[in-house]
Amino acid sequence: MKPTIDVDSLRTEHESDEQWEVRRSFMMEHKDNFEESELITLAQLFTNIEFLGCRYPQQTMKRIAKLAEKVSAQYKKTRENKLKRTFVQASDAAEQKAKRSFK
Repeated sequence: MKPTIDVDSLRTEHESDEQWEVRRSFMMEHKDNFEESELITLAQLFTNIEFLGCRYPQQTMKRIAKLAEKVSAQYKKTRENKLKRTFVQASDAAEQKAKRSFK
């Protein structure tokens, strides 16, 4: 018999509440399908992709996307009404600032 994974004991001190809830949801969904070490790795890959924009080999990205379908959909739904960030290149921002100040 496979030992039960205590998911709540796996939170790391550097995780925000939001990141932990997403990673925890992923692990709770899959805890019966993987050994603890693999589950931790897969969950970390998922949160790295979701929160940090990390990219991995295509096969890994496909596997994580498939495993994370439900959790990702739930997370994105909670983000619908939150403020969205827009990133621009520093050179573009500097150019726009220069254009405004020299008009």
